[in-house]
Amino acid sequence: MSDIREELQMKRKSPEPRTGFYVLKHKDKDVAMVQVDIGTGRLEYVLAVYLPEELPFGCGPDGKYLPEWWKFRAIPDSRKGLRQVLSRTGAETSQALLLYSYGLSLTDHYWMQPVDRELYWDDLNFYKNDFSEDLGNLLTDSEETERKGLKLSGLSPSASVNGDMKKKWVIRDGVRFLLKVNINHYSQQSVNEVIACRMHERLGWKNYVSYRLETIKIGGLQYPCSLSPLFTSEKTEFVSAYQILMDYKIPNAMSLYEALILRASEKGAAAEKVRRQMEYTIMTDFILSNTDRHLNNMGFLYDPEQRCLMDMAPIFDTGNILFYDQDVIPHRKNLLDIEVNSFSRREAEMLRYVRKGTALDLSRLRDFPDEAKALLLHNTEMPEERAGEIAETIREKTEYLSMFLNGKKIWKREWYW
Repeated sequence: MSDIREELQMKRKSPEPRTGFYVLKHKDKDVAMVQVDIGTGRLEYVLAVYLPEELPFGCGPDGKYLPEWWKFRAIPDSRKGLRQVLSRTGAETSQALLLYSYGLSLTDHYWMQPVDRELYWDDLNFYKNDFSEDLGNLLTDSEETERKGLKLSGLSPSASVNGDMKKKWVIRDGVRFLLKVNINHYSQQSVNEVIACRMHERLGWKNYVSYRLETIKIGGLQYPCSLSPLFTSEKTEFVSAYQILMDYKIPNAMSLYEALILRASEKGAAAEKVRRQMEYTIMTDFILSNTDRHLNNMGFLYDPEQRCLMDMAPIFDTGNILFYDQDVIPHRKNLLDIEVNSFSRREAEMLRYVRKGTALDLSRLRDFPDEAKALLLHNTEMPEERAGEIAETIREKTEYLSMFLNGKKIWKREWYW
């Protein structure tokens, strides 16, 4: 494969117009013809839809929302260090960077084929074909990028990973893993992922992504990073909750939460199984004080052959927990005033969606705060006092959840304190 910078420079020097024509492919099926600005990578027009039933979820039968879908597929502008990456590669935007890899990802089976090139899914897809980590190293500030004369060669699924945290796809013994790292805030987000896994293990919940810790060298120093295995495959795709609702008009009398369950059931998922996992997620996120359980880090597994949702995807992306970015750790009543990016504005109010019949065996978490503290102290440079305060919030939140499960409406805290 050619060097990223060389190919992009050739495109810019070409006397031809910046507009390119691409076929949106679902594996080797021609789904739609689109017009793309090859400089910015932006999808400008949907020219024709050949197979409406094969369009990505939420794009509508006419492909109306394809530009939005494509933009969200790229690295977000809010990702720290993105400008430096674009400068190093010569790409104008993250969508241009995505286009270089034909829009391929390890989330689903969609990609973009230039109309003047004959390419095939079997030869390109990242599920079975190896890929270079050069771009991923650059995106995560890994030590390898400091080598002089680095050639950013080959296609990379790291160009199609969403979220603000720095991350890249890697291959370990033939298995695809997503590596995430953040050198700020004691690198707590990486350790948080493992803490969440330990909680799911204790509670006996099976449907979650398992994270493990490694270290990564950045600027001559070692930092903890998390690795999680791929949970999609050549037969299974991930569809976010956002996609499920993107082209759906929610009735005025229905909450976003209930609309998601209804819409998922209409597309093949079992409503009660969806509700059970969402309720479990709300309660465990409450214990861990997760402020960022939004529609893009929850979703469903999709069978593209049967064209139906199979089940909820395993729980993943639980790094923004345990007050990782806060200088002052709240306690007691202040733990019921936490604002979140989710179905409700306040975390305690999220518990309104949990039905009475749903319960957790909280006795299994009796010494879990101590385990969380030990993981933080062992894997970060966090002061023991701060780790102890974080562990105490887990104890307090578990007590509040116990009160809720025993019938108290803890979001109305003035009733009890």
